Amino acid sequence: MSKFQFLLEPRSIAVVGVSDDAARPGSQAVRALMRNGYQGRIFPVNPKYQEFQGLKCYASVQAIDEDVDLVVIGVPAKGVIPVMRECAAKSVPYVTVFSGGFRESGPEGVEREKELLDIARGAGIRVIGPNCLGFASIPSNVYAAFGSITRDPKLEPGNVSLVTQSGGFGYSIALACAEAKIGFRHVVATGNESDIDTVEMIDALIDDPETRCIVAYIEGTRDGRALLRVGRRALAAGKPVLLWKGGVTEQGARAAASHTASMTGSYDFYRALYKQTGIVEIGELHEVVDYLKAFAPGKQPQGNAVAVMGVSGGSAIVFADAGERRGLTLSALTEATQERLAPVVPSIGAIHNPIDLTAGYFSEHNKDKLEVALRAVLDDDQVGSLCVNLATTGPGGSAVAAEVIARVSNHYSKPIVVFSSTPVAANAEALDIFSQARIPVLPSPSRAAHALAVLWAYGRARERIVGAALAEPAAELDTDARAALRAGRALSEMESKAVLSKAGVPVTKDLLVRGDERADLAGLSYPAVVKVVSRDIPHKSEVGGVKVNLASAEAVASAIGQIRESVARLAPAAAIDGMMVSEMVTEGFELIAGVVNDVVFGPVVMVGAGGIYAEILKDVSFRLAPFDERTALEMLDELRCRPIFDGARGGATLDVASAARALAALSRFGWAVRDEVQEIDVNPLFLSSRGVVAADALVVPKARPGRGAA
Repeated sequence: MSKFQFLLEPRSIAVVGVSDDAARPGSQAVRALMRNGYQGRIFPVNPKYQEFQGLKCYASVQAIDEDVDLVVIGVPAKGVIPVMRECAAKSVPYVTVFSGGFRESGPEGVEREKELLDIARGAGIRVIGPNCLGFASIPSNVYAAFGSITRDPKLEPGNVSLVTQSGGFGYSIALACAEAKIGFRHVVATGNESDIDTVEMIDALIDDPETRCIVAYIEGTRDGRALLRVGRRALAAGKPVLLWKGGVTEQGARAAASHTASMTGSYDFYRALYKQTGIVEIGELHEVVDYLKAFAPGKQPQGNAVAVMGVSGGSAIVFADAGERRGLTLSALTEATQERLAPVVPSIGAIHNPIDLTAGYFSEHNKDKLEVALRAVLDDDQVGSLCVNLATTGPGGSAVAAEVIARVSNHYSKPIVVFSSTPVAANAEALDIFSQARIPVLPSPSRAAHALAVLWAYGRARERIVGAALAEPAAELDTDARAALRAGRALSEMESKAVLSKAGVPVTKDLLVRGDERADLAGLSYPAVVKVVSRDIPHKSEVGGVKVNLASAEAVASAIGQIRESVARLAPAAAIDGMMVSEMVTEGFELIAGVVNDVVFGPVVMVGAGGIYAEILKDVSFRLAPFDERTALEMLDELRCRPIFDGARGGATLDVASAARALAALSRFGWAVRDEVQEIDVNPLFLSSRGVVAADALVVPKARPGRGAA
């Protein structure tokens, strides 16, 4: 890697805060560097000592008479700022700050962290921390860290890099992987992320040729858009990112705020981002291990159809249940495959999928037959991947199976996973063979299914996202609408629908009746709706500002009079632009759509079941804007109400493509006006067999310093 090469692989390290107290963070860091064989120069710093651990000890960073790539600061918070000034004076490029007592601790800490960052930026210093455990680069024996990262067991070198906002929990992830013989390249605890954050570190690791998979634990990010860009870049590079998001519940979010002072953001928006980047969401330690094992061989399923073979029918059933919930299906084997299987599968077994090899099959006697069976299944074009259920097969049979499966696997690009519940201590030979062949062995059929499902979903994401066309630019706001929004005024319904129509969202036919003039309703179809038009009345029904199902021009005229009277009584200060007369939509399924301009992610689009279902079912889907019609179709497909669109119970088939076009247009518009608009509400959005139409809309301005949104 180039961006942070001399941060993560420094040629020299100064450690400030060493002492005879072995528990001091600086002392731990120096001892870890020496114990693990770091080959660069180490400069302990403490004016009270002449030497430390046999090394010359310096009075200050500036007293060091050589160049220093990295300074590690392990002194109390109040002592950090003077050390930072010394680093600036010496032109040190990188600093890691172990010390707590910054923004996570309260107002005084906030000011201290701001001063730290001001010094760093002024001198061009890049900073990890503060309030972190530091980092380790395993192949280079760099341990600029203290605490759990420096203790046994020592991590083995590998091609996985871990970035974590929580050093303690992050290292728990590393230890779980180490138990499964997964090695690491870099382990970085970022703490408060005053400067270098998780997203920037992931971005740098994408360019590291020795990092093949990236694991991250975050409690929040300042810039969701940066995470979106980095996630897509990792996907294009073929480097899976496994991300554990802490603080997804209300209590978790509160804990995150007190932990690293992170902005957690809406969990729904993070999940939308995962779908738009191929980032793999994790929420259990075993998932990290399982998925890293699955990605290690670098093989992708050729479809979601899986073959299952083994000696346990129950295991196959459990696999099928778990796989179906994640989008997998059991492949239908071709007749040719079954003909190849028939001579090598016992007559009491089964040659359809799942393939029952019967108890005791995995043995020296059946080695050749097993190879024939494996090749027959993997040669089948209907099979995208394979799970072999060893189940409780003993050590001898497992070793035989491992030898054959490993040999066959070398000739195929389809992934193979193995389920084995044989105790690890008794199964060392087989597990070693599988490990050498990079074939994942998982302790339950469900976990085997989940691992293959993750591989399949990742492959689909690469096909769908990499190289996808960028969203087209949206229509700009007209001068009057932009001026109104910048002045802090929400657009009226009529103005809102006008700008959305220009942006490509179909809206109802509307007529504006001003003052006391008699409405010219020529060409209007009935029934009709009358609504008050006012920027000051966002919720018209609350002031009697809506009349529906009006069957004639006379009914419309009467309704206009009633609305004027009601609004004058209930909202006397409201400025009234007139009355809007619209053709009433009488058919179609009621959806709700909108855009919210989130502080972390920017414009995010929502679509869901509307009407009485909106609040009750909360059947919604989210994506970050802008996006194309294909992504919009995916959003609609995620809704639980989606089967209704296909004509459920004899109903009409609805024009889903028109809804997708409208959502894509809404996303482009939401992105184009992100500097002016905080929210866009399209409710209801009616979907029928003839298309989609917005019957109501509201565009709300973005709050600006000194005023709130109207």
